[in-house]
Amino acid sequence: MSWMDYIFKALGFESEEKKNKTVKKKTRASYKLKNGKAQDRVEEIDGIPVYYPENFIQAREYTEFLKDKKAVIISTDLCDKDDRDRILDFYNGVVAGIGAKFIVLDEGRLYLLLPEGCEVEE
Repeated sequence: MSWMDYIFKALGFESEEKKNKTVKKKTRASYKLKNGKAQDRVEEIDGIPVYYPENFIQAREYTEFLKDKKAVIISTDLCDKDDRDRILDFYNGVVAGIGAKFIVLDEGRLYLLLPEGCEVEE
């Protein structure tokens, strides 16, 4: 900081360079999913809807959101291991095919499907 900066600061002025600097806050998704009971299910996390497919057929229906350029969070809490593996393989193929992103939020439970052109701060 130069001596002129101190004078300007004392007079209540700031340099343009300092005014233009903005501090970006990192946003973190805050969620608390419970045991998967219907009454305890979270409907959305940070404005993104959460879906709970119970089988592969229901999981296929949620790909329509990606086609419509909408992000969606998938919770596999209600699936058995075989269905979960099949669903995750399917989603990995879908996102690769349409240029979307598949982000693991909570290993084995929670996944973010992000359409092409959307970004998330990490």
